[in-house]
Amino acid sequence: MICIILAILCALLVGFAIIRYGAFLISNSRAGQLPVIHQGVGRLDKALGKGILSAVAAECLLLPMTLCALLPDRGEKPIGIPVLMIHGLYHNKTSWFFMKRHFNRAGFTNIQTYQYNSFTKDFDSALAGLNIRVADILAKSPGGKLILVGHSLGGLLARSVAGKSAYQDRVAALVTLGSPHGGSDLAWLGTNTMARDLIPGRSISQHVNSVPDPQCPRLSVYTLTDEYVFPLTMLRIGRPGWQEHICAPMSHVWMLFSKNVATQVTNFLLPADCNLKLNTFGGGVPKMNVP
Repeated sequence: MICIILAILCALLVGFAIIRYGAFLISNSRAGQLPVIHQGVGRLDKALGKGILSAVAAECLLLPMTLCALLPDRGEKPIGIPVLMIHGLYHNKTSWFFMKRHFNRAGFTNIQTYQYNSFTKDFDSALAGLNIRVADILAKSPGGKLILVGHSLGGLLARSVAGKSAYQDRVAALVTLGSPHGGSDLAWLGTNTMARDLIPGRSISQHVNSVPDPQCPRLSVYTLTDEYVFPLTMLRIGRPGWQEHICAPMSHVWMLFSKNVATQVTNFLLPADCNLKLNTFGGGVPKMNVP
């Protein structure tokens, strides 16, 4: 019986991934982006195969990890500059489990997360909560700074907070992973307010793109085979002062588990790039292992 249930679940995950990639192909074809993607990935069929497999693997990992959100946080006292990680739509803080481990190995010991309700609340509610969280972190060390890392919708929340005048000098670096900077055509299938507001041209993208960029190093990482954010132009931030890195072909959610993505981000956050040695917090400086 258990084997039958697992087989059905696996078939559903594969089916949903194929449907998303079907929408991905249609959207990018209409936007004239398929030739660009094909050139970037080499063999499109092989890249899409990797995307589908990584999409199923990511969903299989996230399902049991979600239950961990019910567990209380451990009472740790981390030192070093805080890295605040913000999850995406329909996820929670446990989605950062593997990424946090990669960051720890790179020397970042003060990893914190912000969790919000993306099922029944709107973007403004999530942003208000993030403002409170950032203010609370910064209040613990006057003059200190923090790093903001957001996946998907979390990247748009991070941009919104980092651009506030009150935090212009308090953000050491800003990183977005697979964020829908221009919205996403998939949002037309959204069933709640926050998802529908990600339709291109609607309130979330309008708000985020009206916010000024912070005066700090800024990185946007995305994959050419993102099956949640499409067409490809929606992933591009297209603003001066940003670095844009294209990672290997993978699904949208697999970016959270990818060592390649984590390495790109932590290398970007090395002292040579962000002057983190000057941005101490709570008396500590993260130890960096330069490759």
